[in-house]
Amino acid sequence: MVPSIKPVIGITSSIVSHNNIPSYNLHEKHIQSVIQAGGVPIIIPTGPEVIAEVWVSICNGIILSSGEDIDPNSFRAHPSPKIQNTNKKRDLTEIELVKYAQKQSKPILGLCRGLTMLNVALGGTVMQDIETSNPNAINHNQQAARPEPTHYVQIDKTSRLYQILGSSSIQVNSIHHQAIDQLATNLKKVAIAPDGIIEAVEGVDKTSPMIMGIQWHPEEMTSEDATMQGIFDAFVKACKN
Repeated sequence: MVPSIKPVIGITSSIVSHNNIPSYNLHEKHIQSVIQAGGVPIIIPTGPEVIAEVWVSICNGIILSSGEDIDPNSFRAHPSPKIQNTNKKRDLTEIELVKYAQKQSKPILGLCRGLTMLNVALGGTVMQDIETSNPNAINHNQQAARPEPTHYVQIDKTSRLYQILGSSSIQVNSIHHQAIDQLATNLKKVAIAPDGIIEAVEGVDKTSPMIMGIQWHPEEMTSEDATMQGIFDAFVKACKN
């Protein structure tokens, strides 16, 4: 029997200290969500530009995962006093992954940090700390359990995201303190929080492969809200084409 061909999904990772040894880290629910959607996940570490090109070439799509703050140098800004842990090498790797994914016409999905990283890779900038940048800010760093929704977002009815989730108003979880500031010109916002923070983006060119960024953590919510799995289902389906 010939095995069915499943799309290979590359997922970026962070570096953490495990027993005082630098180690690569990725939350398991990213992996579970891709497998549930019918994809074959592989974990992408940091590396030089020439390797980034190879990683993209062997993957059918790229997920920019959650993690640390984005280094202000990555979008030509001075560091805020509120900046937290950063990893410039990871930033550079993900910028190269986005570049080659576009060159090779591969879909891209950004999750939480991945949303802001996608925006930076395409020429946008980052709000380094929501609370100090937005006087009307709601709480985006919830104390509730990670899968639990804590605030609403409004979704553009003309967007792919609306087609996936089937609603213009949903509740989402929120575990971040950075957000999109200046939006890249080839992205459009398709969801916002009550305080105006951009919660989701999509590529402007609808004829290009799927480009989507989500500020919340749908991978954490799939166990509580089955519609969130639809984001991964749609992404893996786009990677099959």
